[in-house]
Amino acid sequence: MRLPLDTAVDCGAVEAASALGDVCAAAGAAPLRCALNGPLLAVLIVGGAALELDGGASVALEERLLEDGTVDLTGVWAIVAPAGGVASAWAGGERTSDPGVALALRLRGGRIADAAAVIAGVAPYPLRARQIEGALRGRAASAQLLEIAGETARIEAQPFGVGDVIDERALECLAEAARAALRLALQRAAA
Repeated sequence: MRLPLDTAVDCGAVEAASALGDVCAAAGAAPLRCALNGPLLAVLIVGGAALELDGGASVALEERLLEDGTVDLTGVWAIVAPAGGVASAWAGGERTSDPGVALALRLRGGRIADAAAVIAGVAPYPLRARQIEGALRGRAASAQLLEIAGETARIEAQPFGVGDVIDERALECLAEAARAALRLALQRAAA
């Protein structure tokens, strides 16, 4: 599915996204940038969403993430939604600023053949969670795997060298989000 950017503006999607905390803006000669923050951006990334460029080429949405949490939409004609075939899930806190995890899984023979994971709410932009992805690949669903996902999320999101300045509550919320997202993605993959 393609969502042309001018259609998004015409149908009020920008206003709807703004109400949810997502903002798109073009300021004079500045490039069009879009802050698709939180769950929406995380789920689009793990699902493999792409940006279709004016010349017909496309690039992974994740390649256009900027350090300030916005997406560079310069030369983008449309956002191409992820293709089917993956079971994806989002789990996070009640507020968009709470940490959360987006997962996308492909199962083969009762095991996780491929996994994509993104952590949101711990940095200005969603972080690709390569350690979580690696911890899940090749494993069968189990209670132990849920715990592995939670602990791996804690480790991956925890900044290095900060000593006692770690928010344990936020890390536990993130671990619970990883367990919940994995549980839901596995349920969806099995359905």
